[in-house]
Amino acid sequence: MFKKIKENPYYKKYKEMRADHKLRPIMSLIFWLIFLAVLIIFVKGTSRPMNTVTSNEVKNDMSSYEFTYTNNSGVIFGQSYDNKLDFIYGNNHYYFNGDNVYLIKNQTGQLMPNFDLNVLKITPDLINNLISNLNYTVNGMAKDYIVPLSRFINLYEYDTEADLSLANNYNIILQVYEKNSKVYMYKLDLTNYYNFRGLNNSGILTIDIYDSNVSDFTKFYDELVGGVR
Repeated sequence: MFKKIKENPYYKKYKEMRADHKLRPIMSLIFWLIFLAVLIIFVKGTSRPMNTVTSNEVKNDMSSYEFTYTNNSGVIFGQSYDNKLDFIYGNNHYYFNGDNVYLIKNQTGQLMPNFDLNVLKITPDLINNLISNLNYTVNGMAKDYIVPLSRFINLYEYDTEADLSLANNYNIILQVYEKNSKVYMYKLDLTNYYNFRGLNNSGILTIDIYDSNVSDFTKFYDELVGGVR
């Protein structure tokens, strides 16, 4: 085998060029350039930057959970079961049955026709729809999504007919925090939304999610407010 290698004309030519003291530096340079090129290709193929943009996989599917909403308006704490809410806001106890909000006091339910659910409409299901088919950027512990403002308005205000051509120039920033493949917090910078609608709210909304075993409270409250319409 070694004899065949020595008799190879290309190998002989290589030895002759290596023996020439004028050509030897050029041969060495070519060798190192080839080595570096192979090394760079290998490194690129086996690694990627920390902040790589990755296709989104929606997996934060929750039907019952406890929550805390925090923004400049205060803190709302409560629980969700089957899209119905039992929550505390401003030292008052409320129940949302999917259609109306009731003030729960002294074992009675008082209809609150003008109560604005506002940020409580931003549920995990709505967020799933917001980030569906979007990419995210890894930012420390968070996944950052840039959501078109027009998409947010369509889902948040349930208005698919409005002219949102101007809104297409803006985005909102949504951060999703996960641990052990479960979402435990959302942060939304809604500054562009509030400015677009001429509202005075500050931009940041934090939603803490506690994926706990929430019992079915809906039957009790539905019976409590059943006669109130």
